[in-house]
Amino acid sequence: MSDPLAFDAEFLRRLEVLNVVARRVLQGSLKADRRSARRGVSAEFIDHRPYVVGDDLRHLDWHLFGRLEELFLKLYREEENLHLTLLVDVSGSMAHRPSEGPGLAKRTYALQVAAALAYLGLSNMDRVNLVPFASNLEDARWRIKGRAQAYSLFSSIRELDQLPGGATDLRAVIKAFVARERRRGVVVVLSDFFDLEGYGPALKMLRMRKHEVFAIHVVDPSEREPRVRGDLRLVDSETGAGLEVNVTDELRGRYREAFGELLRGVERFCVRNEFGYVEAGTEVPFDALVLTILRRGGLVA
Repeated sequence: MSDPLAFDAEFLRRLEVLNVVARRVLQGSLKADRRSARRGVSAEFIDHRPYVVGDDLRHLDWHLFGRLEELFLKLYREEENLHLTLLVDVSGSMAHRPSEGPGLAKRTYALQVAAALAYLGLSNMDRVNLVPFASNLEDARWRIKGRAQAYSLFSSIRELDQLPGGATDLRAVIKAFVARERRRGVVVVLSDFFDLEGYGPALKMLRMRKHEVFAIHVVDPSEREPRVRGDLRLVDSETGAGLEVNVTDELRGRYREAFGELLRGVERFCVRNEFGYVEAGTEVPFDALVLTILRRGGLVA
């Protein structure tokens, strides 16, 4: 099996297909969304407003003052670069990989998707933050810009797949992130959200700072339908705590119900708070997932 994070010619070909689709989506709607009226120097004048004490005198319209003998400030329309942050969960539970079949570990899959989204951002002249996390922020790449930086970013992404993992603490992570990154932008959280108490307050913290939030809920098929049976010792992949259990059909049924409720709970939370949301099964090719997001008009539009 080839290295899923090799970022070889085939991977780049698939990225270019996504880039073509992204440009079609971006054309028109995103350009309008990225415009904001600001007091400042820009190519496009849009309006005047009366001067108030404290305004920048450089933007007074002296020609209008000559005619009306009143002070008015020029307002301009200024295009902004999108700030795209990819918060990638690299905790112990994300290292889970299926015991059989060709599927990827959740972390590897999340890194593939993050690489694709980062490439689209860099190709469209956005600034990209790549921020891995578990119980705290790991070594991050901040404010990368330009397609030329893609290969360096891919190298960093490959290294993230080797991190030891650890427990998840989304609240601590997001608190550290918002203290570090003051610019508003789009924040994509790629995670299995195995932090039942923390994901809600954490995502709301992003909204309080005026970020647009998009959750990519990474799920392995074996988590939906585990095939284990009998007397087992189960070990928590993040804490190391063990539990002796007898896995019966009844217990498997209760597990499926609880896991389904987790998925529905995260989705309901995101919908209720107007966050973007997509469930991302690791059996789905990364480019098919990103294509689905683009065609829905989510994340970039």
